[in-house]
Amino acid sequence: MTKKLGLDNHKDLTISLPSGVKIDFDMEVAADRAAYEDAIDKIGVFKQPLTVSHGSNGSSHSAARYRLTDLFSSYKVAKEKVFAEATRAAYYPRVEKFIEQHQAKGIIFIDEIRKPHASDYREEVIKVQDSPLTVDNYTKTLKGFFDFAIEAGKYPFENPFSNLHLVKKSERSKHTDSWLPYSGEEVQRLFVEQFDAYAKRFDKPDLFFAPLISLTTGMRIEEIAQLQVSDVYKDNSVWVLDINDNGDFKEVKTPSSIRKMPLPTPILLTNFLDYHALVKERFGETELLFPYLINTASNGFAKNIGYNWTQYKKELIEVNETQKNFHSLRKTIGAAMVDMEYDLPLRKRILGHSMSGDITQTVYGKPYSLEYIKSCLDKISWGINFIDFQFRFKRDDDKLLDGWVNAKRIKERKKATKVTSEK
Repeated sequence: MTKKLGLDNHKDLTISLPSGVKIDFDMEVAADRAAYEDAIDKIGVFKQPLTVSHGSNGSSHSAARYRLTDLFSSYKVAKEKVFAEATRAAYYPRVEKFIEQHQAKGIIFIDEIRKPHASDYREEVIKVQDSPLTVDNYTKTLKGFFDFAIEAGKYPFENPFSNLHLVKKSERSKHTDSWLPYSGEEVQRLFVEQFDAYAKRFDKPDLFFAPLISLTTGMRIEEIAQLQVSDVYKDNSVWVLDINDNGDFKEVKTPSSIRKMPLPTPILLTNFLDYHALVKERFGETELLFPYLINTASNGFAKNIGYNWTQYKKELIEVNETQKNFHSLRKTIGAAMVDMEYDLPLRKRILGHSMSGDITQTVYGKPYSLEYIKSCLDKISWGINFIDFQFRFKRDDDKLLDGWVNAKRIKERKKATKVTSEK
């Protein structure tokens, strides 16, 4: 400002390069700023100390500055053997997206990032993520990136992502959206390479079919476990699983969870529909699809499904128990849909996430047809031969379900359903 006013005591921004060359830039002039950034990029001066001279007397001080992209490269090298493949796949895109967004705003160096930048970025993430815990995972990842820079002596300020979490640490166990997806190699290990182990351990229909359904449709574990026979039917030409809260025994996580989910071709290649026909014939349409399941106070109908999957997984792959469980199957198809570049509203529709705040879709968009959703699900390649997944049973075996079905529970549920219908 003093320079613009024509006063004599203005201070220039003068850059002294290691070669001894001095360059005077006017950073308010677009051409000068562009030339400055281009010169820095070509010379790579920030790999060594930079002298910035402030004041007409030529006094100066030395301060090393580092580009975000250079630090990200160093970060990936440092974490290559520290992070598991799935962790890298989850963390790196978050950091990369953060850097790209700030580069688009003209922010190149890490010391330009301050607390307001971190807070603003968190607000942007909140707009596109339903779960507070998912938002926290983004800020946690970026906090780790800045911790790395601080420990390396390349960021001189307090971590801007400190204390930005939305969910208290003591409440994290109440949330399920912190799980990571399974990697492609882990999917192969769990469903292909160890098929005999899969068929042997999962000797009940709920244990056998639930992982396959969750992987290929993204349905939550309880959405699968509480299905009734009547929830599986043909809607025009498409077989669907009707996710609803009809009756005293069903619950849904959110109103947006209520939806019809087309059965993708991989599930139709199994004998799931044959099993459905058997239960319908034996117990009627109002019974649970897996009639032997009991509704527990803490885990609903899905307790045994989750437990058996965890034990099976632990025997075959090495993962952090706080990062991957049955819910990670849902995360896996979510990640697959991102790789397929499916639009966010479509992914939300399939996963049963809220559309609130998405004005374009809720006001101007039209519902996705079941045929279209099925075609999108069918395009995802899992590298699994689903026709091999045939649950072993015989339709004429009268004693097939005797050891599983709790007849008393069935009578109680039928009685309650009758009372509800009468009311």
